[in-house]
Amino acid sequence: MAHLLILLPLFLAAAPVALAQYDEGYSCWQCPVCGAVFSLTPEEAENVDPYSLCPYCGMAYAGYFIQVPCQDAGFDDYYDYDFKEDSRPETEQDIGPVYIRESVETEDSENLSSTSPVPVETAGQRGSASGPSKPREILMVVPERDYQEDELNVARDVFQESGYRVVLASRGVRTATGMSGAEVSIDQDVLDINLSPYLAVVFVGGEGIYSLKLNEESAYQKPALEAADQGKLIAAICLGPWILADAGLLNGKRATASETDHLREKGALVADEDVVVDGRIITASGPSASQEFAEAVVAALESEASA
Repeated sequence: MAHLLILLPLFLAAAPVALAQYDEGYSCWQCPVCGAVFSLTPEEAENVDPYSLCPYCGMAYAGYFIQVPCQDAGFDDYYDYDFKEDSRPETEQDIGPVYIRESVETEDSENLSSTSPVPVETAGQRGSASGPSKPREILMVVPERDYQEDELNVARDVFQESGYRVVLASRGVRTATGMSGAEVSIDQDVLDINLSPYLAVVFVGGEGIYSLKLNEESAYQKPALEAADQGKLIAAICLGPWILADAGLLNGKRATASETDHLREKGALVADEDVVVDGRIITASGPSASQEFAEAVVAALESEASA
């Protein structure tokens, strides 16, 4: 599972340190899936984000790492793992070497299984005394070319500031290009998305939807239809609602977009508002509504969480 947005510098800051330093206050933490082991100082261990994923396999959250005795960690190999060719975001590439155990099983595995997760202090709704809560994640679907930068950047900032992890998806590219030439790293291909981790699917607009006819592409309609089937919140801005309309999700629904005639043709009840909420579908008119749009998405998710 590559394509992660949350940084893991705290795990890896101490990775190259010799294991002999365990008696100087270091503690060692092991991924329960791949067996990668990282040495951390007490300060690093205290500040680890429990929702960061293992940088080697991406299959386990930091909150579920188990503490192992550094002197008995059983390092069999040392890998200078190169993420440059990985499809993870650039912010998580080149993260340096990790220690890999050949097997997670050890003679005292029974004791290890009872050890506590990484001793981090969580905030807000992100954890509890019984362990990490389910991470709050939002998937943003971006046109591979000519996406609208404000609609992505403003909304993503609002989501992240509200405590949500944001994952970006597009089709066939590792880097999407905006209408003004900006570039953004893509975490997942829309054809390979598993929606189960996400609370909401948000479609970013831009001229690319019109010029590439993305609204007619099954690759972009698929996550919208699956989100609807799974009862997830669906949101789209600018020309993004065209994708929902062509997927048949706006028929009989109040909605808006930067160009609304296409919505009417697909049976939508067009509303002259910047942001329109109809059940579990939120649409917005364009970049000037990005802030209000994102806040409406957060409000809907928080309302569901409190309920």
